[in-house]
Amino acid sequence: MKSKLLIIVISLVAFSCAKNQKNKDESKPMIEGFWNRIGTIQLVNDVPVDTIYVKDTDPNFKQVKVFKDGNMIWINNQGDSLLPWKGGMGGYGKFKVVSLDSISELNTNGTGWWGAQVKNYKDSLNAPGLPVGLKTNIEDKVYSQKNFPEAEYAEFWERMPNLEEKSKIDGAWKRVYQIAYVNGIAVDTTSVPSDAVLDVKIMSNGHYTYQVDQTGMAEPDKPQYGGFGGYGTFKYDSKKNMLIEYGEWGSGTSTNMSPPKTNPIVHDIQFYNDDMFLQIGKDTLEVNQSGRGLVYKRIK
Repeated sequence: MKSKLLIIVISLVAFSCAKNQKNKDESKPMIEGFWNRIGTIQLVNDVPVDTIYVKDTDPNFKQVKVFKDGNMIWINNQGDSLLPWKGGMGGYGKFKVVSLDSISELNTNGTGWWGAQVKNYKDSLNAPGLPVGLKTNIEDKVYSQKNFPEAEYAEFWERMPNLEEKSKIDGAWKRVYQIAYVNGIAVDTTSVPSDAVLDVKIMSNGHYTYQVDQTGMAEPDKPQYGGFGGYGTFKYDSKKNMLIEYGEWGSGTSTNMSPPKTNPIVHDIQFYNDDMFLQIGKDTLEVNQSGRGLVYKRIK
């Protein structure tokens, strides 16, 4: 009798663990996290025939993509000297994993050429965003995406390693207010309307990337129309309420490049609650950030 009872208990525990694991996997798709573009897969009749690696063709090319809590940002440094803005481009939007071989995205904003493309699409069709259906092959450490059905190539991506433990500041954030300070005293607070400027940032396990879409406030023939964005790494100290961001490269009007961990920008952080925080810039040797506070709200 005891042995039968033990078997039943073990079975129930195993079922419960399996159910919890399934729920965990379903709540956080395995695509979540930061990814680095490492190559291009050539296709013939939709069959992979060759892989061309970035390190062998253009070692200066950089492109990252992050999936976090239903939000997506991608960004590269592939600039075009013929455009008013000289940096690369990127996009922001929502995503949904349909299956391991399919992701649907709704691109709503961006920088550079892609930001202009999304803006034109939304205006011409009065649409909330530009839908993109990706054909994917998602594995634990690598994945590929084919951006349109007739494409003869697929982008090849590799998962970027976690640099920091998950913290309270991890997530997708949108700038909603800007606060001006004089001698440490707040003197003015202005809201940031999303239809004019959309400033979004995703932070996850020591990596961050951001996009500032300015297509709503600049003319298409002006450099500002390309907006700006960037990628880098960060350290967050919850005890000291301090965030250090190390910018590495950018998009849109931003063409700066720095080696890893060489371009620190220091911020004081104050959380109002789990879904909103104030970021106050501090002076460093490289950047004057004092007198400016940014309020970010979590994007859900």
